[in-house]
Amino acid sequence: MSQAPIAPITLRGAAGQLAGWQIEPADAPPRGTVLLVPGFTGSKEDFEGVLPLLADAGYRAFAYDQRGQWQSEGPDDVSGYTMADFVGDLQGVVDQISPDEPIHLVGHSFGGYVSRVAVIERPKRFRSFTLLASGPSSVEDINFPPPQLVAQLVEAGGQELIWQQMSAALFEAGQTPAPERMEFLHERILRTKKANILGILNCMTEPPLKDPAALRDSGVPLLVAYGDTNDLWAPEVHERFAEQLNAKTVVFPGSGHVPNEDVPEQVSAALVNFWKELP
Repeated sequence: MSQAPIAPITLRGAAGQLAGWQIEPADAPPRGTVLLVPGFTGSKEDFEGVLPLLADAGYRAFAYDQRGQWQSEGPDDVSGYTMADFVGDLQGVVDQISPDEPIHLVGHSFGGYVSRVAVIERPKRFRSFTLLASGPSSVEDINFPPPQLVAQLVEAGGQELIWQQMSAALFEAGQTPAPERMEFLHERILRTKKANILGILNCMTEPPLKDPAALRDSGVPLLVAYGDTNDLWAPEVHERFAEQLNAKTVVFPGSGHVPNEDVPEQVSAALVNFWKELP
């Protein structure tokens, strides 16, 4: 394992400070720079197991909480959480962590929604892009209630209602996180702004890309990586999406929607193999 610790950093966002993590490889020069973007109700901690492994492989690696998530600042009004707002923050983070060189971008779930728009906007800023458990949309072909319905429930019950649903889903799936892990997940939801949750649900009401061809034709090498246990998007949905994108694929057997937490060794190895094969 890498001897370099994960270091907390502060990044600039358009609506305030963004909390981030950074880890540097022990050997110089680095092979490249990687940015990992978390999804709905997530945070940089979703990549705690992956970041040191990427550093061990020789990469500078970063993750951050999106605006209004966990430890990042963000507006109190839902109008400050449009897709353009999330994408603008991501583009700013890219320029801060690697002003001169293109980076490898990894977007998990909703983080993949934001990331794919950013790639289309400025393809030359990205050496590669990986969609990690991030399907085509939250509108169809997904095992998720309609975003408008979830938003109504959040309006009525707030973050605590989301937590109750998430924790129930964990136990129904036979997952029993350690008490300290459950405590963290609960606190993270409560500290994530309600406007962030509602804003993301707003963004989910339509596909992040009207035409996947825009991403396919960006010229950025693409990887679609996912678990096969039918969480949220069935494997065949990811496979069909990858075909539309002309992307490479990797499957993590027995893993669900968070392979970055379930099998971080497999995820990091798949990413590094993908990057090493780039021309």
